[in-house]
Amino acid sequence: MRPALLRLLKRPSALSVLDSLISLPVGVDQLDLGRTPRCTRCLSEDTQSPGTRPHSKSQLASAEERPSPSPKPAFRFRVHDIRAPQRQATTDTDDPDISIQDGTVLRLGCLGLQPEKLEYESDIGHADDIGTRLVDDPAHRNDIKLWEELLRYRQRHYGDKGTLEIWEGLTVRVDGVQLPVDGEAADFFWQSFVDVSFKRDVIMNEIANYALGLWYKRGKRWDKLYEAVVGGYIERGMTQQAVEWHKKLQHPHLACPNDIIRVLQPCIDAQQRTQAPGLVQPKRAASSLRVFRTICRLSRGHQIYVPIMSELLRGGHVEEVLRMHKFLTKQEDHPPTFSDLEPLLESTKAHGLWEIYRELHGYATERFPNEIEKPDGSDSAAQAELKGNVSHEEKPIRDELGARIFATEALNFQMILSGLRMFHVSAIGPQSLREMALRAHGSQDILNKLRELDQAGISIGDSVFARLLRKLATENRDIVLSDLLHSDEHPDALEDERVQESLLLSYYLSQDRRPYNMTLAILGEVSKDGPDLFNIHFRKHLAANEWSSASKVVDEMTLRGETINKESIDFMINTVLTPRRPGAGPVQGSNRSEVAEVSFMFRILQRIIPLGATVGPELWIELLKRFGMTGSWDELQTCCVWLARHYSPTLKQANTPLEIISLPTTPQPAHAGLIHRQGSALLETIFSKQMQSAIVDWGFQMRVSAKRDDYNPRGIDGETLVPWVRGLILLRELEQNGVRLWTSWISKACRHRLAVCFGRPRQSSRHMNRMLRRETPYSAERVVENITRVWGEPSLFGGQENLDFYRLINPPSSKMSLRRTGRTLWREGSLRGRAFVSSR
Repeated sequence: MRPALLRLLKRPSALSVLDSLISLPVGVDQLDLGRTPRCTRCLSEDTQSPGTRPHSKSQLASAEERPSPSPKPAFRFRVHDIRAPQRQATTDTDDPDISIQDGTVLRLGCLGLQPEKLEYESDIGHADDIGTRLVDDPAHRNDIKLWEELLRYRQRHYGDKGTLEIWEGLTVRVDGVQLPVDGEAADFFWQSFVDVSFKRDVIMNEIANYALGLWYKRGKRWDKLYEAVVGGYIERGMTQQAVEWHKKLQHPHLACPNDIIRVLQPCIDAQQRTQAPGLVQPKRAASSLRVFRTICRLSRGHQIYVPIMSELLRGGHVEEVLRMHKFLTKQEDHPPTFSDLEPLLESTKAHGLWEIYRELHGYATERFPNEIEKPDGSDSAAQAELKGNVSHEEKPIRDELGARIFATEALNFQMILSGLRMFHVSAIGPQSLREMALRAHGSQDILNKLRELDQAGISIGDSVFARLLRKLATENRDIVLSDLLHSDEHPDALEDERVQESLLLSYYLSQDRRPYNMTLAILGEVSKDGPDLFNIHFRKHLAANEWSSASKVVDEMTLRGETINKESIDFMINTVLTPRRPGAGPVQGSNRSEVAEVSFMFRILQRIIPLGATVGPELWIELLKRFGMTGSWDELQTCCVWLARHYSPTLKQANTPLEIISLPTTPQPAHAGLIHRQGSALLETIFSKQMQSAIVDWGFQMRVSAKRDDYNPRGIDGETLVPWVRGLILLRELEQNGVRLWTSWISKACRHRLAVCFGRPRQSSRHMNRMLRRETPYSAERVVENITRVWGEPSLFGGQENLDFYRLINPPSSKMSLRRTGRTLWREGSLRGRAFVSSR
């Protein structure tokens, strides 16, 4: 049998099984042969028969000295003891036997020999059958070794689900269990629970509450909890959760503000992973170190300048060194002494990082003026090189020549770089940069070459092309980067925002997505501020007749507290409003409604004016005229009231439906007088004498019917008015909101409308006037009585309605009116029928 066994063991399948068994960590379900050389069968018999006593040492010795029945020497396998840690309960007695409720006696060290028993004892993730498990016994409730056995078994067989079951047993089934806070066991428990809670926020909150309760009860804490939680979120790219949990765990798990340095390494590791091509989305790129700066901003009083800068330089994150230096100095985090800063200066100078060296050297000169030594002979070379770099910035290589050099296939990048160093070239242009990027092998290769250029002291400039190339390579946007490099646009054309915006519109209208995305990326780099890019999208949607999309852009800007600029407002006026001649309405025949045009303009202005945008009174006058000419009385009334309330110097409505956003640009009390004076002047310009007369005229231009006599705009019970007095009602409401009324002009406008409808017969050239005179169901007395009632005291007509009613409704005609009437009569006599009606 033995040779056959050997042949079986030599098979590859058997060897792989044995190798996997040997490589597995020691667990509780493996044999515990470290304390005794007895076989598994004897141990199993002792476990099943508690009354049987173990063999004595003499018996074991005699058994070992017993001669072999075979005459030839026995073949011996090399046996390795699988030593497991001692599984003994931390009780006051040394008795290895444990009493259970059912009377069974079990040795803790033999749990591993009975997997079914270990399965039963570790099934504690519920509140059923309390009192039947070992951990239910108060004598073994705080046995950390037992809990470790159960946790390892559940982790090995059930993964995260098993870990959650042990956590439920610790916190729900059993009360008062206190996890250790020091040593390997503490690291194992806490790290296991934290790892499984990243997918379940509820468990993470329970762990934080448990740790806080442990701190209040015992004054102890696991000092790696902050690093495990915050650093774990950063490693997983969950930056927002990392900041939130920093706020929660800052007390009491950070002994001092400098302890935030413990999450720097996870940030650096995550930064390196985000820069690897093809691993992350662009939105997550370069966000980990930004999160660390946010954490630093939330932790006041930290002094971690030296370790942060050293770690960044050691990791090769040159592009982050200057950014972090400026950030930390703004946070009043400075190196304590010049000796702490000196190694950084030496390191940057040794690696040829002259831009960083100049920044740090200038900072050191300002911060430690008495400790900066004057350059001696030994440092003259470095100073000369530094000065050389500064002076050579004025003599960059010609861009066309550099592009030809980089495009030469016979020269590789290292040869070109050596030549540039030899000729002391300090900068290359965008065309040279494009040829260099075209010969690179992917985004990471471009970043490496840019880093080498930076280390050599060769600047790539601050052009849009250079910034965009670095950004796209960092974010691994390979498609947009390829389109940029192979585009036929000259790099100088990328600087012209108007050209790029026109290209964006043409690509958008033709639905050409790839050049559209490239142009959008260019505009995002040209327009560094968010509002400029929003304005571009707003104008794009207007040019494409997508008014709803343009309105959504304005809504998003309003939520951000931003507004469109004057260029966008002028573009909206020229694009949306249909041109018209003075004294006439908009040109007919367009696909859009005249009312829809003006209503859209008014809605946009309603959103941007409270945020600080300014428009001239001419635009408001034009909107009011168009509302009145098109007979949109409700829109006209809404616009007038909103203007009066917004610009009123005496009345400021709070929480009105049109101004529901808390504005950051609220006028300060010191400037309130100036704002009020400007608002008063604007209202006087908009609601001039002519505009108030026009409001009265537009109020009369309404076709009425004798069947409907229920006009009651003021909501007074039993009051019934003619609809033609709505203009006077609107003017009275404007007066309540601070608008000055011109009574004489309003009275003249009312008498003119009365003359048109009820005066001496005269032929009007306007179709509406002839229709109102022909179809009016009201008497002149009733209309005048309603006007007097609505206007109130003093009388609008000065009592003339009671003294001379005939002259009231027949005012004297001007010479212009007489000539217009004569021309109308001539047309009526010369042009008959529809020709006369259409020639008005």
